[in-house]
Amino acid sequence: MLLFALICALIPKAESYTNVLGTALESCSGPGMARTGFMRDGHCTEVHDDRGSHHICIDLSSTSGWNFCSVTGQPNWCESSMGCHENYSQQCPVEHWCVCQWAFASYIQNAGGCDQIQDIVCEATNMVALTAYESQASSSPHVAQALDCLKSRCAVPSTHSVEGDQPVENGQQNPPQLSSSDNAPVVPSSCLNS
Repeated sequence: MLLFALICALIPKAESYTNVLGTALESCSGPGMARTGFMRDGHCTEVHDDRGSHHICIDLSSTSGWNFCSVTGQPNWCESSMGCHENYSQQCPVEHWCVCQWAFASYIQNAGGCDQIQDIVCEATNMVALTAYESQASSSPHVAQALDCLKSRCAVPSTHSVEGDQPVENGQQNPPQLSSSDNAPVVPSSCLNS
């Protein structure tokens, strides 16, 4: 019992995290939705074993923007059902979901820019994503684009500026395809099947 208490004390609690707005990190998933988070606790928390860094909360049910799974080349878990937030033994639709911050950067690029993606849930997006993007933006235009997108969508003060956020024509019928260019960000395998 003492060992269990010690282990629990060492695991960071979601309340100790900050969102990109500088306030307490809120739950990404809620009642009636599938429970998200690398630890399936509803939060986009920083966990040592999470090589995919699932810190960005997006609303996969939003009809604005391209489907995250399609654009990032993942199986379509985005429109599936999984254990409910309030009762994991029941099934609920995937709606708000913690996605890999590196897949998110690829999503923005391959969707055609920040205005072509689904809604970001800023209150539930972990500040560690913003910090990681800031540390790598100067060496990667795609990470800089993700940083600018996160800052603009969440009204975070911007210190970076990136050219080339290309809107997609409204009449486009098919979702964008993953780019095969050497400049395209690669979605790490740890980000697949989030």
